[in-house]
Amino acid sequence: MLAVLFVGLLTLYPFLPAILWGIVLGIAVAPLHNRLLGRLGNRRALAAVLTGFGLVLCFVVPALGIATALASFLPSALNWVERVALAGLGKPPDPILKLPIVGESAAELWRSLGTDLSSLATHFGDEIKAILVWFAYESEILGIFVFEFAIGVILAALLVYNFDRVSELSHKFFDRLGGTFARRMAVLSVQTTRQTVIGVLGAALVQTLFATFSYVVAGVPGWIIWAGIVFVLSLIQVGPALVFIPMSIWFWAQGQPGMAIFIFLWGVVGVALVDYVVRPLLVSKGTHFPAILAFLGAMGGLIEWGLVGVFLGPVVVAVCYEMILKWIEPDTLPR
Repeated sequence: MLAVLFVGLLTLYPFLPAILWGIVLGIAVAPLHNRLLGRLGNRRALAAVLTGFGLVLCFVVPALGIATALASFLPSALNWVERVALAGLGKPPDPILKLPIVGESAAELWRSLGTDLSSLATHFGDEIKAILVWFAYESEILGIFVFEFAIGVILAALLVYNFDRVSELSHKFFDRLGGTFARRMAVLSVQTTRQTVIGVLGAALVQTLFATFSYVVAGVPGWIIWAGIVFVLSLIQVGPALVFIPMSIWFWAQGQPGMAIFIFLWGVVGVALVDYVVRPLLVSKGTHFPAILAFLGAMGGLIEWGLVGVFLGPVVVAVCYEMILKWIEPDTLPR
């Protein structure tokens, strides 16, 4: 029997990230699906289809957009590396030179940065181009990213469609695995998964939507890639300032001070509003998860499972964290 189980696990191992992501999504959306099921007169198939369609819009479509944008971005990145290696950043743009008081200092910083980048591109240009070319040839990574998201959505829809049956089998499995304690740990895992999706992934998603609005309005090239970067930065508790500040400087250098000011103010005021108002509301409904563990979970998930691991890693680490805490104090486990 153990041999059969081992062979089965070995067969499914390549799909483990997609399976885990599907379980996380299924657990997270189960309460919403049950509400929808009640409003649709208990029509399970229709409710599952609508739930799956909503997940496709929320996850698969953005994942496909990011993958497509990244694939088209790589050739431009190669050309930029070659151009910087040959000519640096060029002379400072007129809008920077005309800045009051700080114009000359900013221009000097531009020249210094251009020299440094040119030196780096010259010395490490071959290595950088080799990495970018490798990414271009390994474009199946992006395809796998979309594929895993799609498989996860399909699995989540199947799980919520068979929610009662899956719940019954889960109780039986954990009862055989470890009795009452195992069942209580399973209940804790479900609660923590939902709370983490709300408090960590949900907060990062809201902040990303706020930031992306300004990028779309300003017509930022490849805005969907920057939206993905903002999501990751928000997820690991760094915040989107590393994106909107350089972006506003770039718009100013391009002679568009209005858009530069808009992106900067929207980032400082609008996106900060999410940090100080929306995020605490979501986190209060979610789990109190240390930021450093969210960071390690996202980075570890990326290394171990690829791009989908950025989303999956924090949830897995949060579940482990809560289970260890409750294992130390078993009387606090949910009944």
